Amino acid sequence: MKTITHQYNTSNSWIEVLAKAMGGSIEGNFIKGNNEIYQGTHFILPIEEGIKAMLIDTTYRETTRLKYRNKDTNFIGLYFYLTNIDVDFMLNEEAASIGKLKHNLSIVDSKVDMDYTVQKGTRIYVICILFDKENIKEYFSKISKTASTVIDSILDNKRNATFRLDRMNIESLILINDFRKIAYDNSLYEIYFKGLVYGLTASYLKQLETKESIIEKTFNVDVKNIIASKAMLQNNIDGPFPGISFLAEQIGMSPSKYKKLFVKISGVNPGTYFYNNKLNKAKELLETGKFTVNEVAHKLNYANVSYLSKRFHQMYGVFPKEYQSLL
Repeated sequence: MKTITHQYNTSNSWIEVLAKAMGGSIEGNFIKGNNEIYQGTHFILPIEEGIKAMLIDTTYRETTRLKYRNKDTNFIGLYFYLTNIDVDFMLNEEAASIGKLKHNLSIVDSKVDMDYTVQKGTRIYVICILFDKENIKEYFSKISKTASTVIDSILDNKRNATFRLDRMNIESLILINDFRKIAYDNSLYEIYFKGLVYGLTASYLKQLETKESIIEKTFNVDVKNIIASKAMLQNNIDGPFPGISFLAEQIGMSPSKYKKLFVKISGVNPGTYFYNNKLNKAKELLETGKFTVNEVAHKLNYANVSYLSKRFHQMYGVFPKEYQSLL
């Protein structure tokens, strides 16, 4: 297995260090790689004083271990992950996984050693937002008491809470999926990326405010079952909402426990989660240009076009036909 060791930091020389470690060539703020290990792109951009962000979009051609050993330990990283295959990793010698049905969001102190084992054929799409520690304390404290408490717990050496794992909400997922449609050579790419970073940060803060985040470092059976239930809802998005009782029965929970835990993990109730995803699917179908609004409504089992239009407008601020005309 090939092993690559490198580091993150918020200095201006970071891009050169990363390019050397990954065997890529620097093109402005991009690192392009096409070698025996991987093919893909890294994009690094200063956002504002004390905040930098990186996009990783890579496909691995052989199983690889990535080891992060940061010499600069004065920052906190907020990571959003999308992968086609689960990725196993170690955080300070504690095992975890990221993937569709597992954790896909983390906030980690830079002093934590991170080791990822990436299997051959894995495609990884990651947004990393790096905050200087002093900046993030001030930044989050202005937002809310909850946000400030999260950062304080991670920075508190006595508590040893140097990282937390979670699931991103549907708002963050939509932001990332919409951004992925923008070509790298778009003249406004940097502006769109900054917008994404601010949007994801705001979405995460909202997530902290609207739900009890999962603070445990272990991934218990109940959480896995809820995430599996979310996957089932996504896989059956074309049909009607199956109902709380049915969903709870599928994973052996009482309806009340199921609903409470679902809200705790997702920030919204099962029905809202389902219908938000259904609207996102409607948006994606319209973007293909292959379907009329009537066809989308029928395909996604909406009672009528008017109801789809009303919900679409509530979610995105435009009606479906207007949205199609903008594409």
